[in-house]
Amino acid sequence: MSEIWFDERDDADELVKALEAEGYTVTARREGFAGEDDAEDHAWAVVVEPFDERVVEMVDVYGGWLPGDERLSGDAPAPDLPDGPKRLKREG
Repeated sequence: MSEIWFDERDDADELVKALEAEGYTVTARREGFAGEDDAEDHAWAVVVEPFDERVVEMVDVYGGWLPGDERLSGDAPAPDLPDGPKRLKREG
């Protein structure tokens, strides 16, 4: 795993600058997912060499995600849902 994914270019650019300042070799590219027709919806992939624990620490700080990240697997308990529909009170 040597890629970090971002929805926003600005977030990707910030991480690229931070990693380059620390001596990493970094490139960013636009990458579409299956079924995405609109180029504006494509994510940004940041490729980092070497990929180490420091890079992983920075992912959350800059709003990116790692493919296959176990923290995103849905192991967290689901939030409590309401027992029924919410009713709006009408005035008057």
